[in-house]
Amino acid sequence: MNRDFLEYFSVPAVRKIPDTLLEDMREIRLRVNRPMAATVVNKICYITDSGQLTYNPEQAVTVTEQDVRQTFEALCRYSVHSFRREISQGFITVKGGHRAGFCGTPVQTPDGTVDNIKNLSSINFRIARQIIGCAEELYRECFRDGLCGLLIAGAPGTGKTTMLRDITRLLGGRYRVSLIDERGEMAACESGIPQNDVGANTDVFDGYGKAAGIFSSVRVMSPQVIICDEIGSPEDLSAIRGAALCGVYTVAAMHTADLSDLRKKGTDLSCFDKIAVLREPGIFSVTERNEEENA
Repeated sequence: MNRDFLEYFSVPAVRKIPDTLLEDMREIRLRVNRPMAATVVNKICYITDSGQLTYNPEQAVTVTEQDVRQTFEALCRYSVHSFRREISQGFITVKGGHRAGFCGTPVQTPDGTVDNIKNLSSINFRIARQIIGCAEELYRECFRDGLCGLLIAGAPGTGKTTMLRDITRLLGGRYRVSLIDERGEMAACESGIPQNDVGANTDVFDGYGKAAGIFSSVRVMSPQVIICDEIGSPEDLSAIRGAALCGVYTVAAMHTADLSDLRKKGTDLSCFDKIAVLREPGIFSVTERNEEENA
């Protein structure tokens, strides 16, 4: 794994983490006056001064307010005002598709928009990685009869984005794909060029909002399938329905615990033929939409 992203952290211990531990690490969390934590697979560990992992928080590095502030400034490339849009959304995506979320006290404009953030208390750095081949079983099950609309659902941490990234690679090897990469996590574009393998026939709409990207892709790229991550707003679903009316399938991911949670939300699933629910990374169940409607 490329270790360049570790340079954003002001805490020296992070840069001492050996590759063997980093490979299974999903998140690194900085919380002011608390032990520096890491999520390894689905377990919470803590990082020591020497870059090793421990289950004892008393053996871990204690994060300071300065650590959090300096890391935040590094994530903003030392130009916080240039990242107002990202700050208003609560996260910054950096080279490699890694995403840093943060919380504190918002500085709001008169219309209620978050313009900046002060009193930073936490940063959660989510480590992105492309796992080639992880979605092959899901791909075979869902697309054995050709293209279809697919919703990948699951709780946070179940691997939706990782699976969707590999689905993009597989579909992009056979079909014309438009990838709406709003947060830069999927393709990890640098100067517009994908750093991840998204398939030979995939066009990347980097930084587009999902609804705007979907409408634009249908108009200008004639895709057979559109792929986007973390849908959920009425505007997203309206755009997906519009694409379906033009004969374009959509493969998308959504935060939800399970099928019953989807029913409670009243989400319109009419533009999806299949729903894959992830229980944990690599563990899934697939339901046909007509089965869901009859449930």
